[in-house]
Amino acid sequence: MKCPRCASTRVYPSRLRGMFERLRQKLTDRQPYRCHECNWRRWRTVEFIDRNPDVRPDDLRTGRASTPVSPADIDPLDPK
Repeated sequence: MKCPRCASTRVYPSRLRGMFERLRQKLTDRQPYRCHECNWRRWRTVEFIDRNPDVRPDDLRTGRASTPVSPADIDPLDPK
């Protein structure tokens, strides 16, 4: 999912605030979502996506990519 305001892919389900929001979530098929880039927060239909090409398995909270691990780095860790 992309943020409608800033087009960031760092959009996550937001925590529920109080009893009214819990009740609203139970009665509808909607959930609050928040963008970690621009703080946009709105209720949207819950989306179940198996694979999202815009999101990579990097550190999604900070936007920093992890360093790739090579086989040479893994070999010393394997007990023989």
